[in-house]
Amino acid sequence: MQLADLYQLYFKYPHITIDNRKVIKDSVFFAVGRKDERGVHRGCQFAEAALEAGAAVVVVNDPELFENYKDDYRWVYVEDCETTLQQLGRYHREQLEIPVIAIAGSNGKTTTKELIQAVISTKYCCFSTPGNLNNHLGVPLSLLQIGKHHEFAVLEVGANHLDETAFLCRLVQPTYGLVTNCGKDHLGEYGSFENVIKANKELYDYFEENGGLVFVNGRDGILCETSSAVEQRILYGDDNSSVRAEITGSPLLELDLFINDESAIVKTALFGDFWRDAVLAAAQIGHQFGIDIHDIAAAISAYRPAALRSQMLEWKGNTLLLDCYNANPSSMEVFIRAAQQSPEMPKLLILGEMLELGEYSDEEHQYLLDKQIDYTRFEKVIIIGNEFTKISLPGFENLQYFNDRKEVKIWLKNNLHDVEKYYIYVKGSRGNRLEEMFV
Repeated sequence: MQLADLYQLYFKYPHITIDNRKVIKDSVFFAVGRKDERGVHRGCQFAEAALEAGAAVVVVNDPELFENYKDDYRWVYVEDCETTLQQLGRYHREQLEIPVIAIAGSNGKTTTKELIQAVISTKYCCFSTPGNLNNHLGVPLSLLQIGKHHEFAVLEVGANHLDETAFLCRLVQPTYGLVTNCGKDHLGEYGSFENVIKANKELYDYFEENGGLVFVNGRDGILCETSSAVEQRILYGDDNSSVRAEITGSPLLELDLFINDESAIVKTALFGDFWRDAVLAAAQIGHQFGIDIHDIAAAISAYRPAALRSQMLEWKGNTLLLDCYNANPSSMEVFIRAAQQSPEMPKLLILGEMLELGEYSDEEHQYLLDKQIDYTRFEKVIIIGNEFTKISLPGFENLQYFNDRKEVKIWLKNNLHDVEKYYIYVKGSRGNRLEEMFV
């Protein structure tokens, strides 16, 4: 089937899914997944189940399976399901005539995306990436959810190896771009921090070649340098920028926002002053598109973080700060600093191991325990996971190691009593599933 024909099919059945468990009536199921020895996507084995669940069409690349149903219009054969999905997403993008912002970077992409979406939505019908559908499959799925009624799109592009951001930008074809920061994410895959910088620079390289406007944090020397060849760029956040801010309160970030000669008070639900850059990015983009400073401030103040991302909750009379959707050395550092600066007492710090660090794992976990934590600021520091067993643990009495979250859950049950109400700060990689300690 030609791409144009498949696009017409998409118009008839606009709900696209790659998970047969999420099939709804009259959807299109793309049978993606790892390939077997024949080059067939493993998702093909779920095609029949998808039809039984209500799918109108299934797209497969298994010639033997397709042969059994070649006279059934509900079956579409392509050479590669994943590539076809990406091509379909790009083809749809090419039909859109709206501003499209691509957000790359190491940390804070999802929260930054949601803040921008909140601000832009005060004036425009704005689409943003659902959840974190930001990889080679998530990006085309996101693109295919942009409808005719949308006036704006904010798309997150995530990567864990070189050339991936460049590839995703070619799908998204952004007219505006933003890199949140360069941190020590996915070091095991990238191989070095220098490669992290190269990977994030790929967004700037796209704009250098294709044109468009990038928004750059003027306080970030790495981003200023790597974006310098982009013809159109706006710096925000430094003393010389039209959009800047002064922090006035913590641990939930409060700041005075300044845009040219106007100012507004912003009181966020974001834990830690490190979120100032995300707030400024949203403010700068809102200002670029004609949104009033007071509407910007109101939208940011009303925003509530997504689950497990700087999420403050009440748990059995204690205050719980969950920031355990993901973790790397850079995000750990700013989180721990914010927790230490928080004046509330008594405090517990619970840290899960950092994953995907490769050969850098021992060095980064050792540095975290030796240099980043002021143990006097916490009644107890709890560390979890095998990566901590490979290093030398400092001899602080209030530092305690556990194998997994289940052991910590038992400890919490036996040691947190109604006499004292604790502030509990929790950070770790997604694989730790630390939130399960509190259910």
